[in-house]
Amino acid sequence: RSAQLEKEVATLKEKIHHLDDMLKSQQRKVRQMIEQLQNSKMVIQAKDGVIQELKEKVAYLEAENLEMHDRIEHLIEKQISRGGHSSRVRSKSEYVSSQRLTGPKPLPLIRVVET
Repeated sequence: RSAQLEKEVATLKEKIHHLDDMLKSQQRKVRQMIEQLQNSKMVIQAKDGVIQELKEKVAYLEAENLEMHDRIEHLIEKQISRGGHSSRVRSKSEYVSSQRLTGPKPLPLIRVVET
């Protein structure tokens, strides 16, 4: 009876060891996946920053373009009417401020807790 129980204990210890190895392997895989996610998150945030800068540049250039159009219209009207009614020239800041751009939401930080 004692020999049988010792054999059973040895089998159970071997199973526990095997399960422990499997668990450690899974934890390693999860840590690697989390690290990949965090790296991807940083890349996405960097690209979002570049996109935001480009949107702001586009908004500024559009405003500058509209201001130039207004100036040309004004000069044309001035030449045609010679002292008559003139249109108001819009400034770049009016267009840029009217196109408030909101940045991307930050992604949540993932933490690994080892037990």
